[in-house]
Amino acid sequence: MRRSPAKSPNKFKNFKLDHSSKCRLARFLVNDLKNYGPANLIHIGAISSFIGRPIRIWHLNHRVCTLNESSPKNPVIDIEYHECKPNSVGHWTLLGNRDPAKYNVDVELNSCLFAVVAAQIGEKPTNLRTNVITFLKNDPKNLVTQIDKFLIANNGALMNGGARYIGTTPSHAGTILDNSQNVLCHGCRAYGHPRGHASHRNATGDYDSVENYSRLTRSMKSGFLSRSDQNRVAHLSLRHEKARLAMQELNNGSTSEVVALTRRELNNNNNSLPKMREYYDGEPIDGEQDIMQVKLIMRHHNSKYRDADADVFVHTFYPMS
Repeated sequence: MRRSPAKSPNKFKNFKLDHSSKCRLARFLVNDLKNYGPANLIHIGAISSFIGRPIRIWHLNHRVCTLNESSPKNPVIDIEYHECKPNSVGHWTLLGNRDPAKYNVDVELNSCLFAVVAAQIGEKPTNLRTNVITFLKNDPKNLVTQIDKFLIANNGALMNGGARYIGTTPSHAGTILDNSQNVLCHGCRAYGHPRGHASHRNATGDYDSVENYSRLTRSMKSGFLSRSDQNRVAHLSLRHEKARLAMQELNNGSTSEVVALTRRELNNNNNSLPKMREYYDGEPIDGEQDIMQVKLIMRHHNSKYRDADADVFVHTFYPMS
């Protein structure tokens, strides 16, 4: 399959910010399209201007950015980017990693970006590419404007990151919790302590079990009956739509998101939930209870605010009766 990449901003790092350099870059980008070169983020901005509709870019189930949001009345075009092997180009699809059914993206070199946009506006990919090239040749200032936006974005604002969850099993969620335990998050002074809300009699750290955490604070703390129970519910929670939307906000600049999920929301796919208990001063104070709600506080790992490959930081995660 011929594939189109989202070019790294570093490809253009040697272009100075003077007008003549941007004009030369614009001509190069147009000629590259004419020669069936792969489209990049600068091209996407131009395509959005040409069709008069915002284009929303997704990557790893997170919204990366929306280009030309100033046209809210027009329906948004959603496209999804997928990385491939090192030194190879990536691939653009419809949401859900779906190629457009009505177009064969193998037919034309580097056609996948145009195919996924064309499929959503009732156009043929070849016609869209040709029309965009003509549009840019007739209005070179538009592409210079897109270059300005790209450069002003400071070599990375178009590809924010720092908060993702791509786990497929409860053990993956457990790794997320363990990697957030007893470490600082971006812009935080308090350490992550999700394991402080799960029973673990052999834990030695003050925040490594609900027994120890409640003993340290001499206050009531809620906890899962085991770390494995916490992992299972964390996996359900991190995969939930509300958590996914919260991670999108983190990837768009937010530094802290709180997600509350009810028993009904977590049971949506007939997932039975484990029990919980309340603890005080290191001991359970009552019997097992049904989990009626869980609360998830998500942030960025320290120094990972702009890292698109960084997992989400779970500052805490606890059950409520």
